[in-house]
Parts: sequence; structure tokens; C-alpha cells
Amino acid sequence: PSRIIPEMDMSEEEEVADKGGVFARLSFSSDEDDDKTVATAAATTPIFSHNDLFAAAEAKESILSCQLVVDFFYHPDTDSTANTMTIRQRRDAICDTVKSPKFNKARARRLFAGLTPLLRKVAEEESYIPTDNDEDDDDEGNSTIQELEAMVMESTQCIMFLRCCAFLVEAYLDGILAKQQTSRRSSQQQKIDIIDETFSVAEMLHDLLFPLQFCSSVKIIKEVMATQSAILSMCEKWWHGNFEDREQMVTQLIPLLLVKSLEDTAQKNDIKRLCSIREAIDLLDFEDESILTLKMHLLRTIGNPLFLQSVEGRKFITHLFLVDASLVVDLHRAVRVQIVGSKKIVLNAYAEIYYNAWKASTDIKEDDDDNNEGMGTIQTSIEENALQDFMFQVIHAANPSTAKSVRTVLDKFYLHKKSPHVEAMLHRMFGPLLWRALSASNSRIRQQASVVLVDTFPLGGWAEVCVKRSVKALMSLMGDDVPDVRVAGSRAAAMILSLFWVKVPRADTRTLLNQIIVMHAFDSNSSTVRAAAVNVITTLLQEETTHDVLRPLLAPIVNVIHDKTEKVRLAVVNMLLSIKKIRGMKYYHVVPANHLLARLAEEGRGRNNPRGNVAASLSNLLSNSFFPTGSKKAMTDIINRTMRRLTNSPGAAVIFYKNASSQLSVNSISRLIAALMKCLCFFVVEEKKKNCEDASNISLLLPEGEAIEYKGSGLSSTAMMATIAESVSILWESIEAQLKDSQNENAKQMLMEEFSGNVLTEVYCHFETKFENDNLEDSKLVDCLRACIAILNCAGKVDESKISGLRAHIIGKLSNKSSDMPAERRIAILIPKLALLCAWGMTEDVARYLASSISRIFAGDTDERVNGSFTLNVLGSSRKSLPRSVKKKVAADEAVPLPNLDIDVCLGILGHILKGSYPASALARESILKSETAFNTIVSALQTAKRAAEQMIKPRIGEDADMSPTMIRHIGISIECYGRLLIHKEAMKGEIPMKLTPEAKSLMNWVTNTIVPALAKLASQDNDFSRFISYVCPISSAIAGKNRISSPIVGNPGDTSFVSGRGSLNIFEDTSKFVSPRAAAITVMSSVLCTVAEWSLLRYVGDSFVSDQISKWCKLLECSDTSVRKALLPWLFHIAITSLENEGDSALLEEVLLSMKNADPSKAEVEIIVYAVATVMSLRDERILKAAISTIVNVTRIIIVEAEENESEIDLPLPFLDKAGSCMRKVIESVLSEKQSSVLLAQCLIDEPKASSVRECLLKELHLHSPKTDALDEILSKWVAENTTNDTAAPVDDDKENKSDNQNDSEPIAA
Repeated sequence: PSRIIPEMDMSEEEEVADKGGVFARLSFSSDEDDDKTVATAAATTPIFSHNDLFAAAEAKESILSCQLVVDFFYHPDTDSTANTMTIRQRRDAICDTVKSPKFNKARARRLFAGLTPLLRKVAEEESYIPTDNDEDDDDEGNSTIQELEAMVMESTQCIMFLRCCAFLVEAYLDGILAKQQTSRRSSQQQKIDIIDETFSVAEMLHDLLFPLQFCSSVKIIKEVMATQSAILSMCEKWWHGNFEDREQMVTQLIPLLLVKSLEDTAQKNDIKRLCSIREAIDLLDFEDESILTLKMHLLRTIGNPLFLQSVEGRKFITHLFLVDASLVVDLHRAVRVQIVGSKKIVLNAYAEIYYNAWKASTDIKEDDDDNNEGMGTIQTSIEENALQDFMFQVIHAANPSTAKSVRTVLDKFYLHKKSPHVEAMLHRMFGPLLWRALSASNSRIRQQASVVLVDTFPLGGWAEVCVKRSVKALMSLMGDDVPDVRVAGSRAAAMILSLFWVKVPRADTRTLLNQIIVMHAFDSNSSTVRAAAVNVITTLLQEETTHDVLRPLLAPIVNVIHDKTEKVRLAVVNMLLSIKKIRGMKYYHVVPANHLLARLAEEGRGRNNPRGNVAASLSNLLSNSFFPTGSKKAMTDIINRTMRRLTNSPGAAVIFYKNASSQLSVNSISRLIAALMKCLCFFVVEEKKKNCEDASNISLLLPEGEAIEYKGSGLSSTAMMATIAESVSILWESIEAQLKDSQNENAKQMLMEEFSGNVLTEVYCHFETKFENDNLEDSKLVDCLRACIAILNCAGKVDESKISGLRAHIIGKLSNKSSDMPAERRIAILIPKLALLCAWGMTEDVARYLASSISRIFAGDTDERVNGSFTLNVLGSSRKSLPRSVKKKVAADEAVPLPNLDIDVCLGILGHILKGSYPASALARESILKSETAFNTIVSALQTAKRAAEQMIKPRIGEDADMSPTMIRHIGISIECYGRLLIHKEAMKGEIPMKLTPEAKSLMNWVTNTIVPALAKLASQDNDFSRFISYVCPISSAIAGKNRISSPIVGNPGDTSFVSGRGSLNIFEDTSKFVSPRAAAITVMSSVLCTVAEWSLLRYVGDSFVSDQISKWCKLLECSDTSVRKALLPWLFHIAITSLENEGDSALLEEVLLSMKNADPSKAEVEIIVYAVATVMSLRDERILKAAISTIVNVTRIIIVEAEENESEIDLPLPFLDKAGSCMRKVIESVLSEKQSSVLLAQCLIDEPKASSVRECLLKELHLHSPKTDALDEILSKWVAENTTNDTAAPVDDDKENKSDNQNDSEPIAA
């Protein structure tokens, strides 16, 4: 049926459309008057006699018209004087008359015999179908309004008559059922007899269900739906009442209820109605061809969400599996389509359906001997056509997600495998599949079979033979050659042992555990196997019965904690965390404390993440060791424990404090910070007393009676004090964001009180004085610097007004121009000071301070006198007393003039700030970038380097004192800083992809228009400056965390602290006093290329402007000056490879290679070329590699064609690689030396036109020099077959062929 009949409530059954229209003029009341009252002749409790029914049904008018019956139900005599009742009440009263015990069979025969003629007439003449169908527009136009009204009224009367008949039949059935319940004469299995007249009326009504579907006229649609609903209710009553010939009442009932339940507006009640008559489906013949449409609708229930979500829907689908053996196959196919990608709730519904269907088929087979053969066929069909197919898929599925979904469906059987029937079925079905799959050649099959082995264990029962077979299979899996299979085997063994620890024989248990702990935990071939072995042990430890056996076997795990792979270390730490929760086992008995502390310290070195998963988990494991909790733990105990850890394991302590915020509360960390600061003050006082210095000022910080009772060694060592200072800074940094919450206001206030006054000033002065001591060892210098940086970092978190004298002290140090410290030490001590001033809101002052020094050197002013125009207020907003060391130098109300910094120091400071070497410099960089005034001040100063460069690249006669390597270095570093500063400013916007700023474009235009032409003219000079340049000049990223390349500005900070003692990586060495202008030009080019390279890494998307500029710069590679090429070639290759990797664009790579076609590369250049090609070939994206190979082939073709055109007839022919030039020869040789690149080159060539001479020559080189692989041999065999075919073909004119080749080779050039 095309139209679905929704279930209608009793209050809606008789609603009629066209309110106020045609039906308003009909002679009977519509159901819009359902709630209205009508006059009746009855008393307060109206009772209709059977004679009233007979009068309406047997009247002469009733033979020809439905009017009397309809009026009897809906339009009573209005002249009768009685109480009023609604139409529903009247209908119920009429039905009660039929239900009453007095309404016997004779009266029923008379009533339904009277209705039969008219009902048959309505059915035969189809008078319920209106003739004014919506499609008959022409007829409707020719009819009068009165005729239309009459037609609609007649159809409506017929439809309402059918409904009245359905009400009467259903009422009569209810009466019979009431009598049966009262007398209890028949059992539920016995059918109830029914008179023929009633059956005849009911049968005709049932047969009209489908025809009523075609009454689609809008004017009577509601009446049709109400009538159809009444007939459906009558048919359901006939079926549920178990009346005679009930099979005749479901042939149209089942399809209509099924279609209704499948529509989008279906509700759960529709599913319940369909489920209640599910036994009627057994009567259908599924071998008949006419059932195909109904069968398709039944299969649709498989994927219907409403069926799967409701209990009745799942019962209905379960029953479908029991209807017919042939239907099982179709149902299973429908389920297989739905399983892939389904949610777990859907898979669980299918699991319930399959299990209940199989169980029902088994139960019915045992209980009913008559249907034994039929149910046995259905059970066999379910097992062989459905379940065994799932069992095959769960083992052999190519997609692991599919296997996982199928396993979820089978989980219901696994949960009931203790049942003898289920166990026998699993053994019967899985037996032919599982053991063969465990030794299959496909590793995926073996891996999935191991999961099934766990789910079905013990397959075949607990017989010794079955258990031994399973254990043997587990050992085979754990000894497999494929790491994933070994992992699956160890997991399977762990699951089986954890579930059946008591039942598995002890000898087999030890065999499996030894394989896991001894072999897998130390598998040298796969870190995945090692991590899985440790995770397996963690799984076994969750079972209490395993502890006694595992405890002595865990000793070797101590070495796994230091595994080079992070996931293995993390697995060990997670295992120790599990052991920590087990009573009777101690984690430090498995891995000693010294190993754990060493591992925690190592997590902060190298490439390890100090805040990664391993470090965080270790910190959680050792939290009680660093910060013991409990009411009995006093702060003195915590301090002593902390000092012991800081002394014995300073590296581990620092890493723990970096992760403390995830282990301890804000209040606990704040208390620890205050305690550590008091410890630091205590040690400073002790050291001052030891050196006979005045410590009276700082000793006031320790209240009387409070002392540190730590008896360890090295209390006053500089390294330990620096570690304490760093710990304080790290702890404060970890809770800085949380201190801003109002709920942590008390903790914040406590820290402010502890660090206010002159605490930080005195402690900082102590370490600064030691740092300025020239006689101090290098290691102690670094320790003092660590302490200074940490203290100033803490000072930046406190309001300037609460710290006495620190600002004045810092400004006083900045004003001291007589410092004799080396530049590197001055840079190291000045950076944290300037960063602190930025944190206190003096960013613009710091920017002017740096800018004045830069501008002075490039403006030609070498006077070292104090710049009196630049001053800083000593006190700022604070008017508190100064430290004694500052009081002697500066008056309290005086503004201090600051001298210009040395240019090396200034640029070094700016480089550290741009790099963000440590938190303070990163904060200073952020402050400068946020302040437009500060940013513009520094940018303006750095731009003066451009003017200085323009002066230096002018040709000169003789030697000029200004042309020194030092000045060139300053210009190069300044221009690089300028470019990086622009990148940082643009990166702050957070736009992806990052745009190239107008200032950066202006810089590139300046290089193109000024530097490149000048360098092209200067390239012919003889002065060689190659000894002044280090060509391995790594560059650091402009953005923190993006350290892909390095920088010639300064060195990276150390890994274990804030700074290291390494020197800078400047690209120039002062080995000569004078150099040529060419050196300045190349330096500027290198600095700008460095900036462009960094921008290309961060942008990830190409820019046509940059590509055009780089193409112009590549022309410099065509000069004969090896120094120019050696300086520019690494950067150009780097930018070209970045463009290739990020965008797949090989245009820049082609430009670089073509620019080198006539060059005779030096040894250094050859190394650069070989390294660049190796970098390209190491890319994993095959699409990018193919683009690079295609570019190399295209460049080779262009060079070969040009060489052949310029080759004279009398010259001897050169070998192919010599024709390509020295540069491309090295490129091609590098490609031919690698297996993957050789295969990609062969694939590229085999797809080219066969007439190309370059193609043939390159394939010959591949055949002669490339490492042989199966893939390459297959391609070369095609090429050999082509040549064989060409040799057997008719000869052609060689001159014409060569001419054709040249024309084909020249086509790409023309393009």
C-alpha cells in the first residue's frame, strides 16, 4: 500500500474535514460535534434495545441506503425529550447493547443478516469511493455544486456505515469473550465458534481494507482513516480472541500494520500492535512468489531504529528468524549490511536477536516433537547460514573495525558459554575455523583468531587435551615473527590467566608468564611488544590470586623503566601505580627508589618532555616522597624531606615541581614555596656568615625559634641554592594561573607577604655579586646565573611597590659603564633584568634603551660617552629605602642616565628575547610585541642597518677601516632580527596561513632592487672571503616550539636549566681586518634568506610574491663565484624543499637546479647538493616525491636538449651524465643510489613518450647503477620488452628519428 494509515485515538476517529463546508449541510452530525450533546429519548442512563438496532438494520430504506444506520449512530431523533449525551456515549451505549448477555445468537443472526445485503452492495458497487477524484478536474468543472455535495455525502455515508458495522462486530466479539470468561468453558487453545452471519460481515469488512487505501480524496480522508482504523481493530480482536477462521482476518491486517510501523511517523504502539500478531506470520507461504513484496517489507525491519530500540520490535525480528529456514538467509544478509559502522547499541540489539532466535529454535525443538523436523531445519539454518558466517568474519575480516563489530554481536553467546548447549554449539561452529586460523599465513587472521581464542576458551571443555591445545596455540602466538601477533598473543594469555587462574594448570601458567616477562618485556625488535608485556602484567595484577606468583617474577622489570621508548616507560610507571594500590606489595621493591629518581630526572633532559605523561605519572607515584601528606606531617618534616631530595636528586626535584600542580593543591604548593624561600634565605645567611659578611639584614626573615634541622651535607653549596631558587620559580609558575581565581586569594596573599620587603633584593644581590667575581669557577658562575634568573622571575610576579630597592639596584647596575665582564656574561645577566623591567611596565623604556645602542653604531657614532638624553627613574612608583650598595651610588630622588650598550651585547640580548630562551625572555618578547611604541622603536633602529649595508656594498678603492667583519656581522644580525621581529608580530594575530607583512615585502624588494644587482657586479672581484663564513649556520625558529632550523644570533639555552655556558654560533670570525663589499652583500642576502626560510616553515602555504622574488635571487647562482653559491645555495634549497613539502610545488626546486646547470660545483657545494637531494628523498609523501622526481627529469631534459643543440658535429659525443652538467650529475647519482627514489624515477620514465632519448638514457642508467628491487625489475622488464618489440619492427630513418626526438624534447621548453 502506498498510503500509511496512522493509528487514531478514539476521540479522533470520527473527525470530518471541510468544517463549515459540504458536511455542514449533511443530514447527519459530523465528528466535530463529538464533544457536543444531542437529544436522546433515553433516561439518565440511556439503554438501547435490540429492537432499535433491528429497526435501523432491517428497514426497507436500509436495503437501498446507509442513511438509517448512520443516523442511528450519529443523528438521533431530536424531538425526543430526554437527557443529552455525546456522540461517543451514544455509540458506546449502542455497542453495550450488542455486548450484553441478552444479545444471543438469534438476535446476532438477525442483526448481521440485516446488515449483509447493504454491506455487499456497498462493496460491489464501491460506492464508498467518491467519483469526484482530485484527478478528474474536467468532470468536476462540469458538475454543479449540488451534485458534488450529493456525491460526497453518499461516499461519506457509505464509509461511516462501514465503520458502524466494524463497531457492531467488535462489540459482538467483546460480548462473546465476556461470556467465555464468565463461564470458563473453553481453554485458550480452543477456538471459539462464531455464527456465519457475523463472519460474513467481518470478512467483507476485512476485504475492504486494501480498497480503502485508494480513497485518497482530501474531502473524506479523515473518515476513511477512522473507518480503516476501526476495521483493523476489529480484525485484531478476532485474532486475539482466537475465534474460528481467524486466519482469514490477517491476510490484509499484517501488511497494513507492517507498513504503518515502518513509516517515519510510526510510534512504539505501532510496533506493539504488530508484535502482538507475530504468530500470524507463520501462516504465510514464503515459497510463493506473491509474497515477495511483503518479504521485502519484513526485511526492512532489520535496519529500522524503532524496531531495534523497542523490546517488542526485537521480539518481532527474533520471531522472523523462526518462521522459515529460507527467510533466515535473507534476514542475515540484511543484518550484515547494517553491522558495518553501526553503534554499539545497535550491535547489542542484533546480539540479543540472534541469541534469542537460536535459543528459541533449540527450546522449541526439544519441547515439540511434532515440529521437531521443522525447528531442526531452522536451527541448522541459523547456525550454518548466520552464526558460522559471523564466526568466519570475526576471524577473517580484512577491516579490524568489522571484526570488532561482529565480535560484539557474538558477545551474547560468549557470555552464556557456560551453558552446555552454547558450549557445544561454539565448539561445533568454531572448531573447523579457529585452529586453522591460528596458524594461517596472514598475520591479521592470526591476530584476530587470538581474540576469539580468549572469547571461546576453553573451546571443547576443560579436558586436558583441550587446555593443552589452547596453551600450545598461545605459545605459538607469543613466538610469532610479527610483533602485532606477539602482542595479541600476550594479551590473550593475560586475559585467559586472569579469568581462569585457578583452573589453568600451574605448569602452563608459569610457562606463559615466563614467555611474557622474560621474552616479551625485553623484546629488542619491537617497543610495542615490550609495552604490551608490561601492560599485560598490570592486567594480571588486578587479580588478587596472582600476587603470590608474580611478586618474585617482577625483579627484571627494573631495567625496563629506562627504556628508550616513551610508551614502554609509561607502561612501567602505570604498573607501579597499580602496585601502589595493592596491599602487601611495594612499588619500590619492584623498581628501587634510586632508579625512579634517576628516571624522573632524565625525563627533563634531551627530547623528553618534562611535563609529559611519563614525568607526570612518575610525579604522581613519588608525590609522598617529595611532599608527604597527613595530619601528623609538620612543615619541618616537609622541608627536611624536600632538602634531602634537592641535595640527592636535584634534577628529579625540578621535574617533580614542574608537575606539582597536578598532584598538590594550590595551598600546599604555596606553603611549599614559602618554606623553600625561607630555606634559601637560611643558606644565604649561613654562607655570608662563613665568609664573614654582614647578614643582619637578611637574617630578620627567619623568626626566632625557627630553624632548619636538616643534617645533610652541602647546605651552602651554590648549586643547591640555585636549585632551590629554580624550584621556587617553577612552583610559582605552575600555579600562577590558579592564583588568579578568587578562591585562592588567601594563598596569593600569603605569597605576596612572604616575598615583599627586601627579601628578593638581598638574595639577588648576593648571587649577582658572586656572578661578577672573575675568580669563580665556570660551573658556579652558571649556578649563580640560574639563581639570579629564578629570583628575578619570581620578582616579576610581585607588585613592584612591594619589593624594596630592587628596581633601583637594577637601574644602578645598568648605569654602570665600567663593567669588565665578557660580552656573553653581560648578555646573560642583563636579559633577566630587562625582562623584569618589562614585567613591571617599563617595556617602552627597555625598547628605547636597546634601540639607542643599535642606532648609534650604524649612525657612525662610536663615542662611548653616556647618552644623557636617555634616563630611567631609580625609584619608579616606590619610595621605599634602597639597599646599602645602591645608596652609596645614587641619591634617592635622582634620575639615572644610562650609557649605550655594546652592540654585541645589545644584539645578543635582542636575539635571546626573540628566541624566548627562557620564560623571562619570552615574557619580554610578548611585552615588546604588544606595545606598538616599543615595537616601532626597535624596528626603526634595526632599519638603520639597511642604510649601513647600502653604504658598505658600494665599490671602494683601497682598504677602508669601516669594512671590518665585525661591522658586517652586526649588519647581518640586525637585518635578521628585523625580519624575525616582523614574523613574530604577524604571528601574534593567530591567522592561518600567516600573511607576509608589507614591511617584509619591502625588505625583499630592497634586496631584489639593491643587493642583488650590487652583488652581481661585485661577484667578479678576486677577494675571497670564504674563510670568514661558516656555511653550516643553523638557525633557530622565530616562534617558540618551532625549532626546525637554527640561527646565527645566539646559542640555545641549556636543557637542564635556564641557560648554558655554550658560546654563540656567529657566522663570522674576526680572522681578518678588512673584507670587500661583496662580503656585506652576501651577509645581507643570507640574513634575509634566513627570515624567508623561517616564514615559509610557519606559513604552510605558498605566496606568489615570495616565489617571484626567490626566482630572481636564484640568478645569482649562475655566477662563477663559488663563495656566493656556497653562501646562498643552502638557503635556496631549504626554501625550495619547504615549498615542495608543504604545497607539493616544485617550481622553486626547478628554478634552483636550472640556475646551477652551468656551474662547476666545489666540494662544499657538492655536499650541499647531495644533502638537499637526500632530504627530498626522505619525505614520506609519495605525491611529493613523484613531483620532485618529475622536476629532476624535466630539468635534465632541458639541459640535455640545450647541450645537444650547442654540440658541434666535429665534437666527440659526451656521455649522458656529462651532458647534464656537474650539478645534475650529482643529483641524478643521488637519486639512483636509493631504492625508493629509483623505483619512483622508473615509474615516472615508463609513463613518458617512448620516443624520448632522455627517457631511454635514464632507464639505462637505472638498469646499470640502481640497487635492484622487485618493483624496479618489473618496470625495467617492461622497458626491455618495448625495446625488443622496436628491434623487430621495420627499420626507420635514423636522421628522421633523431629529428623527431629533438622536436619532442623541445616541446616542454616551448611550453
